[in-house]
Amino acid sequence: MEETKNTEKKSNYIELENDSTSVGNIFNELSGELGELDFAERAKAQEVEKKHPLIIASFWTGKLFFIVVLVAILMSIDIFVRTMKDNSYFANLPICPYLSYGVDNYENNNCKTLPQIFTELKDQKDKLEKNIVANLIILVPKFLQSSDISSSPKVQFIQEHTGDSRISITDAITRFLEIKNRTSYQGEDIECKGVSANEQGQISLSCEIYGGPIISPTGQATKTSREIALAFLNRLGDTSSNFQILSYPKVLDISEFNSVDGFKSVFSTVTPLDLKLQYLPTNKM
Repeated sequence: MEETKNTEKKSNYIELENDSTSVGNIFNELSGELGELDFAERAKAQEVEKKHPLIIASFWTGKLFFIVVLVAILMSIDIFVRTMKDNSYFANLPICPYLSYGVDNYENNNCKTLPQIFTELKDQKDKLEKNIVANLIILVPKFLQSSDISSSPKVQFIQEHTGDSRISITDAITRFLEIKNRTSYQGEDIECKGVSANEQGQISLSCEIYGGPIISPTGQATKTSREIALAFLNRLGDTSSNFQILSYPKVLDISEFNSVDGFKSVFSTVTPLDLKLQYLPTNKM
């Protein structure tokens, strides 16, 4: 009986032992399979897969939008600061050159903003123009007296070699000067040279006519050199001028003019004009 019980226990032990081995093998297999799973690498792979072109484009679009907004804010601040009519906020800040940036040859020692600078420059321009006009009123008559064409060496030479001419060269030149000087600048906007005349009363000379800009400033009625030249020709061609235009110019050219020479600095355009005239005294008409 005891052997039979021992045999049964032994067989049961053997069976349990075999069963535990099988169970152990199953756990080993499961642990091996779980060990082969690297969750960190799978997460990285999933992250790489998520970086779709649309996601990348969205990322850079956001960056670009931020930059555009930042630039717009900076430009708005720049415009606001530079166009303020009151500079009391910036008087003690080291940004004076920045406030006047774009205005050539201007030292912004008082930290003025652009509206203040433009107002100051306009006042200076108006004052300068008034001084020029005042000086012209004084200097132009004196200049005309000192540059009388009728007393030039060429006219005197012609007078000396024409003898008892039927037409007075002096009268012709004097009459020409009277017509020339009928301008708002007393003839200073018409400069003639190369005068030649003969005993028949024919006069040839070259003139340069000066005038205002092609596009007149707002509120100013200025005439260009071409308009002044045309008015000069009309005066010479008038029946009461005692002149006949022998060679009428077909074209009146106009070009920009810039000078710092005295009164010429007020002119902006110039028109060349070659004239050939016939003087007709009143007693010969």
